[in-house]
Formats: sequence, structure tokens, C-alpha cells
Amino acid sequence: MKSYDVVITGGGLAGLTCALYLRRQLPNIRIAVVEPSRRPLPDACFKVGESSVEIGAGWFENDKWCGLRKYLDEHQLRKNGLRYFSGDTQGPLAARREIGPSEQPVVPAFQLDRGKLENDLRAMVEEAKIDFFEGWSAYAIDLGTGDQRHVVKIATEGQKEELDARWVLDASGRRRLIQKKLGLTRDNDHTHSSAWFRIARRFDVSWLVPQSETAWHARDVDKNRWLSTVHLMGKGYWVWLIPLSSGLHSVGIVAGGEHHPIDTFARPETAMAWIQKHEPVLYEKLKDEKIEDFKFLRHYAYTSAQVFSADRWACVGEAGVFVDPLYSPGSDLIALASVLAVELVKADLGGEGEALADRVREYNEFFLGFTEVTTTTFRRHSHINGAPAALAAKLYWDNFHYWSFVCQYFFQRLYRLPPSEHARFRELHKKFAALNVKAQKVLKAWATIEPADQPGRVWGDFVPLPQFPSLLADLHLDLQNERDADATYDVMTKNLAGAEEVVTELVLRALRAVGPKNASRLAADTGFGEWGLSFDPIRLVYDEATDRSSLRKQLPRIARDMERCLGKCENDGVAPTMRELVKLALGSTARESRQTLDLRAVREE
Repeated sequence: MKSYDVVITGGGLAGLTCALYLRRQLPNIRIAVVEPSRRPLPDACFKVGESSVEIGAGWFENDKWCGLRKYLDEHQLRKNGLRYFSGDTQGPLAARREIGPSEQPVVPAFQLDRGKLENDLRAMVEEAKIDFFEGWSAYAIDLGTGDQRHVVKIATEGQKEELDARWVLDASGRRRLIQKKLGLTRDNDHTHSSAWFRIARRFDVSWLVPQSETAWHARDVDKNRWLSTVHLMGKGYWVWLIPLSSGLHSVGIVAGGEHHPIDTFARPETAMAWIQKHEPVLYEKLKDEKIEDFKFLRHYAYTSAQVFSADRWACVGEAGVFVDPLYSPGSDLIALASVLAVELVKADLGGEGEALADRVREYNEFFLGFTEVTTTTFRRHSHINGAPAALAAKLYWDNFHYWSFVCQYFFQRLYRLPPSEHARFRELHKKFAALNVKAQKVLKAWATIEPADQPGRVWGDFVPLPQFPSLLADLHLDLQNERDADATYDVMTKNLAGAEEVVTELVLRALRAVGPKNASRLAADTGFGEWGLSFDPIRLVYDEATDRSSLRKQLPRIARDMERCLGKCENDGVAPTMRELVKLALGSTARESRQTLDLRAVREE
């Protein structure tokens, strides 16, 4: 029996990058990776999950973690952010609202050809003197308890071996060896499904818009729209377009089951028919393309009762939790689970065994809390995709929330803190989570009440997110700065105050959008009358003013920033005033709110 400090079951993106990071952190330990598939892995048509965002990209490229920046710049594509098109799905693309970055994001992210990447990562793992059992399948794990060691049973072509391990990190993907063995899988009440395929050439979203639409094409100054993860948004669904370094292009459908059952697009022919029905402009450009592969996942999301154990095992990547692909968070979850798991290994092998249980409790609560917050962002939200105004507001909030806390947590490496110091950040995260629940309620109700399909409504505008300069852009740029734990806590606390202001402004914007007939319904559907919101009098006077120039500098900073990024509220300047809309929404029971809305003193001043 071969003996190791750590055995990683699964040599995909999670297992390979976790192994490289573990080697960087603990250069002298014995590590093995067990992976059933063999090289060469096919370029382009290997696995889905090609897109990364800030945390996952940092995990891959930064020297603090896997240190692959040079490799990624040379062999993969630098991503031009997340880009969304929402509006009339049956009309021209140029008539839909475009939401996305106006220039290359400062904090990098990448589009990943998974086959090429995982081929190369395997070679890197071997170069790092990690034993790589390629073509071997882990068919059973006998988990030890207490000080007992684990036994990982592996097999290949009639041969069997047993690996003795102090730690097992399960990165077996949807096989979920440990999770299924221990009955830890939990439903997370998110019934979305997906189907995807790759076409045999690069596809540029600009091909969907005639050259005669000069203003639309002129917005793409650097001619790199195609490097974005493009989302074509419609009620209950979105379609992705992702470029790959091999020259192929990934196309996928993601839909909420309540709107678009998976059986309506689960085969190549039905998927193309579905695209023809819902995205006819795209279909006309795809219908003659060769489809290189096709796969689908029914109800892809799940969670777990536990992902870390004081009995020295952990689950990373899809072996633990899967949420939703909308914001490309898969590699974020790989990064977060991996750094936490490696901290546990370091604590144990470094002689901190007595404190291991405290770390395990802290990390389980934090990580599973984070994944639940993330799922709340996606759960029963897909109708928002077809509502351009509500969608832009959602993207502002979701970015604000992401950059304010969890990105800061990762980039400042707060996971290294001992449990007693880590706990205050977990408590802060709970406050962000509570705000996220409120924000999502407002956004979902807004998109439900306001008709997305407004006859004759042409959007066709561009909403740059993040807008430069803006407070939102500052949050993105601040991820480059390094600070200690106390300073980070202060920054996060300031961000939390900003997030509270964002939620208040979302309520006001939603009220403006749904109008007087639906104001009380918005309040009933969200419960915002019970949240104790404080509506700044200047904000409400600003809404009533015909000349706003003198008042704009006095606006709350978040209200000013959201107007800069998102433009004026829908129905701006239309009666009744926002003050009256709030009163209509809250009714006669909101005594405190009525006092807040008494603007006579402000007017007199």
C-alpha cells in the first residue's frame, strides 16, 4: 500500500489546481491525484465551464495561488467581462439593451479551453513531483475516523491498488464520492437546466447586427465584444456565447424549468428548434454551422450538508456544491473550497490538530453560507432576464455585493485567520446575506409586476457596467489593493453601509417603474415596509425638482452613482412623485415612514 499525506480523487480543474496550490503551500508533503481519463484530452469539446470571473481568475493566474498568469496569457483568451442583451427577443439585436463593460476590465478574467487547460495542468502536476494516477479510477474510499488513516481504492484495466492517506480531498466532480457515500447531498431548490454545444469556428456577436447599425458597432471601440461571455437574455432563459482559444465557440442554453422545461431543448435538433423560436436572429447565423458535440444537465444545482470534516476529508469543486452558471462562479467555488481545505491540511500537518474541529465548523458555516447566498441570487430569478430595466439594476446590485465582500475576503486571504478572528467576517457576511435576500425580493417583484413585453418599446441603449468612473468601478479596482485584516474589515463595513443604500434605491427605482397602480403590490410582495428603510428627503425632493443641477451634489452617494451607471429611473418625471409612491406603497400604517417623508423643512431650507 502506497502512503500519502494527501490523496485527491479527481484530476479535473478542481483537483489539478488544488494539487498545484497544495504543493506551493506544503512543498515537502506526499501528494497523489487519481483521475480515470487519459491524455490526450480533446481541445474545445471536453468539458463545459469555460468562463471565469475575478475570484476564479485570481486563483488560476495570481502567484499567491496557482501562478499561471504567463501560461494563461499565452494559451487562453483574456475575457472582456460579462455582457448581456435584453429586450425584444424576436426583433433585431441592436434594438435590445446592451449591458456590459465599455473597456477591458482591469482585474483580469479568462475564457478557458478546458481540454487544452487540463492537458497542460496534468503536465504541471507531474513536474511538481505529484504522483498522478492517470487512467485509474477511485472506486471506493474507506474513511477513517479520529487518528485512523483513510484508504482510497483505485483500479485500472484489471489492476487494483490501495492508497493510504491522512487526508482525502474529493474532487471527483458530479460523481461526488464522499458526498454520496455519506448521504450529504441536499436539494437547494433551484430547478434550472442547461444544454450546450460547440461550433467549429469562432463566432462574433457583431455578426448578428447589420453593418448599417453604425452607432451600435461604434460602441465596440477595440473590436473585442466577442471576447466577452455574451448572454442573450429572454424571459426565463439565457443563451451563452463563449469563445475558445482553439478557434471554436461554445453555445449554451440555460433555463428555469417553470418557463422552459429541459425536454424542449435536450437534443441537438430540439435545441436548434428552441433557438429558432426564442432567438431567431441567432438561429439564422447558427443553422448551417457544424455542431461538434452536444450535452445537457437536468436540474444541475445541488448543495451539501457538509464539505469539510475534522476526520480529515474535504470536498472541492462539483464534488461539493454547484450553484448556477449565470455569473461563471464555478471556478470561484473551486478556489474558495480549495483554499479552505488546504488551510485545514496545513493546520493538521502543522500540529494544530486540537484546533482542527473549530476551523472545520467555521469553514463549513462560511462556505455553505456563501453558496446559499449565491443560490439566492439565482433562485427563481430567470424571469428578470427579459426585463431590461430590472436586469440592469440586478447586475448593479449583484456586482456591488460580489465585489464588496467575498472578493475582498478572497483577495485579502482572510481564510488564513484563526477561527476566533475569522468569525467576525462570517458575521459580517450574514449581514450582506440578509441584504441580498431583500434586494432579490425587490428585483423579482419588479420584473414580475412591470410587463417586460411592452408593445413598441425599443431599448437599443448601452448601459456600461461598471461605468468609469463610479463607486461600482471603484469596488472592482479596489480588489488590486492589499491590506491587513483590520483594514479589510473597515472597508467591508463601509461597503455594507453602501449596500444598505443600494437596497433603498432599488426600492425607489422599482416603485417608479411599477407605478401608482402597483405600488402597494410591490410592498406586499417584498415586505419592504417592515425593513425600516430610511428614505433620504433630498432624494425625494430631487425626484420632484424640474431643475436638478443644484440638488445633484446633495444626493446620497449611492443614488447619484446608480443614476450615473443606470441612467434615470423609468417613468422619471411622471406623476405621482416618488414621495407619493412610497406613501401609496406603505399605506396608513407606516407612521415612521410618513414622518421621514415630511419634506416641508427641506423645502423651506
